Amino acid sequence: MFRVKKSIPVEADLQGYIHFASRMYQKLDSKGQKRVRELCAEAGGEYHQALFEFVTTDAGAVAVCCRYYISQSTLERIVRKYYIAFAKSLHKGRGKNG
Repeated sequence: MFRVKKSIPVEADLQGYIHFASRMYQKLDSKGQKRVRELCAEAGGEYHQALFEFVTTDAGAVAVCCRYYISQSTLERIVRKYYIAFAKSLHKGRGKNG
């Protein structure tokens, strides 16, 4: 279920796009999948696997935190970084193509 995260400084429509693009990971082309993996690595650092699972599946925050031994505040922090990085990557792409 998607909900706008007020703690993330990305407009609501763009948050929705990022959420659903990430959740559709399995259906993305190889370039799209690579983008998601790279953004998870960039934003998540040592917690990139937890971030990847959280943004690409329907796994809940509590389950992900328990599975990867991280706090919910850490997960929230890296999810915020992921959304910001994803939004920036979209803006970069737009600048190149017009």
